[in-house]
Amino acid sequence: MRKIIIILVLVVTLLALGTGAAYAAQGSLPGETLYPVKLGTEQVRMLLPGDDVAKTERALDSADERVREMEALAEKGRSQDLDLAVEKYGYAMNMTVAAMERACNKGLDTENVTAMVAEAMAAHLPILDTLYDMVPEEAKAAIGHAMETSEMGREDALVALARYGTVQAAEMNLAAMEGRLNRIRARVHDPESLQIALQQFDDMAGFIKEICQIAEEAGVNVAEVAELVTEASSRHLEVLAELYEEVPDEAKEAVRSAMEASYRGYEETTMALMRSGVGESDLPAIPESIRHRMEDILGWTDAPKARIPTGGSSGWSCPSCRY
Repeated sequence: MRKIIIILVLVVTLLALGTGAAYAAQGSLPGETLYPVKLGTEQVRMLLPGDDVAKTERALDSADERVREMEALAEKGRSQDLDLAVEKYGYAMNMTVAAMERACNKGLDTENVTAMVAEAMAAHLPILDTLYDMVPEEAKAAIGHAMETSEMGREDALVALARYGTVQAAEMNLAAMEGRLNRIRARVHDPESLQIALQQFDDMAGFIKEICQIAEEAGVNVAEVAELVTEASSRHLEVLAELYEEVPDEAKEAVRSAMEASYRGYEETTMALMRSGVGESDLPAIPESIRHRMEDILGWTDAPKARIPTGGSSGWSCPSCRY
């Protein structure tokens, strides 16, 4: 009853403003007179009947709109209004994740709804990258906060997806890591943006461990995930080794950290395979040439031989990779 009353009040309010005002509000931006009307219209849509998949889609539409608003504000030089857009983006993301989780708990088209949210969040990040480069220094913190919000939503969606589509979750996470590598290449001489992208890559690489754990708990065969991760890790390590020679000295430690994180992701999948009964000689291996470059950069040449350097030696890979 209370929800019905709220809907009626909002509808009456919007009608009182007139359909013309509601229509005009569709293109309004944070800081403008009609912006509260636009948000009110979205709230009415969220309260309308529909299952939680539909509500996830509606909330995601609002999150997409907040990103478009950030773009418009940046293009107009109105960085003073970005904080409000970012705040409302966070609200829309919370609504999206909550509706998605309710849909998952009810078994409503779980794989598709979680993939939809993860894909949307992955699409937001490169847009936010561009905005971060565009806005003045005093507005970068707001865009950085939006990036963090987007990444948390992406991870929430991938955790849910991994329970039903582990391979798809791994593929999407690896694709996001590729996106961060592209960002790193593009900003190799911009220390601030470079550090952010490297940290994002590091976090995404660490997320592979969680995907593997979910797969094991769900009784899913991790062999295909391991194959994907090994191939991607080989490529990522090769790129990072090349970038290591290009980045300024103050960023080299972050590149080394990203390399370790990438290798840990590979190692976690091989350990999961071993727990499932796969013999060391049958484990996927990172090519020896790439491993040697990695060892030189990370200073592992005097450490014990890599645990699985070419498909079957024993020992640990690196002092910091033991967990």
